[in-house]
Amino acid sequence: MDSKMPRPDWINSTAEQWHWNHINLWTERDRLFLTLGFELAINQFNRTGSLSDQNVYQASGCCYLYPNGTYKTSLIHTFNGKDFLSFDIDRKTFVASVHQAVYYKRLRDGDEVDLQVVTNFYKTVCLNRINIFKNAPKVRLRKVPEVRIFEKQKAGSITVTCHVTGFYPRAVQVDWFGPDLHPVDGGVTDVLPNEDGTYQTRKSVTVPEEDVGKHTYSCVVLHSSVAHNITTVWAVEKRNRFAVWTSLVCSCLLVIGFGFCRCRRCDGAVS
Repeated sequence: MDSKMPRPDWINSTAEQWHWNHINLWTERDRLFLTLGFELAINQFNRTGSLSDQNVYQASGCCYLYPNGTYKTSLIHTFNGKDFLSFDIDRKTFVASVHQAVYYKRLRDGDEVDLQVVTNFYKTVCLNRINIFKNAPKVRLRKVPEVRIFEKQKAGSITVTCHVTGFYPRAVQVDWFGPDLHPVDGGVTDVLPNEDGTYQTRKSVTVPEEDVGKHTYSCVVLHSSVAHNITTVWAVEKRNRFAVWTSLVCSCLLVIGFGFCRCRRCDGAVS
């Protein structure tokens, strides 16, 4: 499976590339088994009634390598926050935590090939992967955000949007600073993926029309790719002064007697 996610150069070697491809394949495998477990759990617990019922199926597979060389693994499935199924790696069998999970346990135990795959992963592959990551060069992938500000005129106010894109990793904080700002849509900020594996987000506020040009408004972005922050000022005053200057030039031309006024504005452009 091809991936556009940013990744360090060292993972492109033959051995590490196998692990990268294996992770992608295992992710698809997890999706299939988690979907099956989720559907069976809903049926067994009779949670197929109201559409408003919220059901959550999760699986956590972990490998632990301690400083003294001790190695430990675990694979646990939960349904709505409670244990549902686990895997006994020594006995190569799944264990039902509740009687509603017995049917799913029998399905998984009935596939001997799958049992061997799961056992091999937690006994061998996962340990090898820990050692690869432990000994790999310390690389931190960072991409600095690009910040742009857009505005839209409305009756009695202006909506100003701070668009932040091209950043990685995903965690980011975007805030507007200035007097009399009103968050749009409750100030909720959604972080969405870009096609190149980076992320984008935006945050909008409204500024009362009577306050435009009186104060300074700044969009401040905090991200791990920069030491401090990225502050972008909404240049309201500069835009307004330009409009006034253009108006004065036109008036002067009319007074001189050219008979017409031509004004041009150039904007710089787990399973």
